[in-house]
Amino acid sequence: MALPPLAALRAFEAVARHLSFTRAAEDLGMTQAAVSYQIRLLEERLGTPLFLRKPRGIVLTETGALFARPTIDAFDMLRETYADPSADGVSTLSISTVPTFAGAWLSPRLGKFQMNHPNLAVRLETSDNLVDFGREDITVAIRAGDGDWPGLEAHELMPIEYTPMLSPALARKHALNSPADLLKLPLLDRVDPNWALWMRTAGVDFWETRRAPG
Repeated sequence: MALPPLAALRAFEAVARHLSFTRAAEDLGMTQAAVSYQIRLLEERLGTPLFLRKPRGIVLTETGALFARPTIDAFDMLRETYADPSADGVSTLSISTVPTFAGAWLSPRLGKFQMNHPNLAVRLETSDNLVDFGREDITVAIRAGDGDWPGLEAHELMPIEYTPMLSPALARKHALNSPADLLKLPLLDRVDPNWALWMRTAGVDFWETRRAPG
């Protein structure tokens, strides 16, 4: 299938990024009517609407959302490729964090950040692995820890509280009167260092008290 006209894709990328025909027109130096015309051409080409008009603005349809991210990424890549090499500042902000933090806290806030910084392309990667800044194209990594990482500058975002959790049925089955009693239970992901941190904070020498398998 041949690509749609570049002018229509350019208009769609701007409207999808701003979720506003007015702001997209300002961004592209076009009239709002011209932007609407290009979107209509693209919708006719695809045979489906890309945006829904709501009382307080517009939202992407399911098909529009499907095409928006790769189209925005493609134009971000083009903008970065043809950016003035002498210009100062970072054109791409690459963020690496764990999937749970990305989905529960970070992702819902990135849209507003992107709107406030339209000249900064944001790329989010999720991974449980530590980041090697010398080998990976990552600007910022968000991880849990004490911040004592040699060679890196760390900023605390928020305090985190860890606590063991178990089902009510398991709690009724075993008498748990002290933190050390948890060692009688099968701990999920026992090699997770947070277990040792919590146990030692609670006064239990986790590594010395655990039993050898078999």
